[in-house]
Amino acid sequence: MKGNRNTPDNRLTRMRRVALGVTLATILAACGAPPGDGTADSRIPNPTTTSTVPTTVPPPETISEGELGVIVPPDDGGNYPPDLVVTCGYGQFPISALADIRPLEEADPGGVAAAIEPFLSSEEGQYWPQEGWQVLHLTDREVLLVVKEEGSLTFMSASNDGTGWTWSGSGGGGEECPLEFMFPEDLNAVTWMLDPDGAPLTTDTTELEVILNERPCVDGREIGDRLLPPEIVMTETQVFMAFAAERPPGDAFTCPGNPDTPYVVELPEPLGDRDLVEGVQIGVDLADYVD
Repeated sequence: MKGNRNTPDNRLTRMRRVALGVTLATILAACGAPPGDGTADSRIPNPTTTSTVPTTVPPPETISEGELGVIVPPDDGGNYPPDLVVTCGYGQFPISALADIRPLEEADPGGVAAAIEPFLSSEEGQYWPQEGWQVLHLTDREVLLVVKEEGSLTFMSASNDGTGWTWSGSGGGGEECPLEFMFPEDLNAVTWMLDPDGAPLTTDTTELEVILNERPCVDGREIGDRLLPPEIVMTETQVFMAFAAERPPGDAFTCPGNPDTPYVVELPEPLGDRDLVEGVQIGVDLADYVD
């Protein structure tokens, strides 16, 4: 090993920087340049040549374990499928939507602005951003709006039952919004971190000592038997890991904070010089794409 290359912070930080660059290229290759007057959108840098951004390259040789089916590793060109559905806590959309975020005044199919106005002018709505809304994703039935105000992202949605658009919800408020893969509706995402008191990583490491924490509110319950085996995807250069737990019975839970759970991950083969990657996140932050 070289220096502190295998520390979790360095590895994850470096992976996020790399993933951000390759995903930008993927989006542009799949969707073309953003609409406009022919000038490239300054938010999304153009690739040097389109030939360097393959969209049909087969995925690299991988070793996969676990049945969650959450992780979609990039192909050997570092690209994600443009129709990959992602989320960052509110709503969901294909990753290709990042290449075509437009102001509501420009992208409104007719009736969306009028549909959200009653909420914005209500007693509760007055505390929400009143202008600057942009269309993140639009279908015949749903629209997801986003706005960045004072560095924070806020979302709003509207739905169409065939008779017209109706406001359907609002949420958000954080400065960062890292994109993540979608989990099955009956499962809760579980985050992991390397145990700071665990054994140091080496190229021969086959067991990773991690600390798990269930992300959604569950009344502070232990994960226990609800924890599912992790999904592990090992490529030539990276190890993606994702954990999930079955949701406990009930419809409403308090949020006193969930307890940490120690866990030992058994890798299919030695770690080698691979980077450890949080398998839930793809390494791209929506905040970087919203003016």
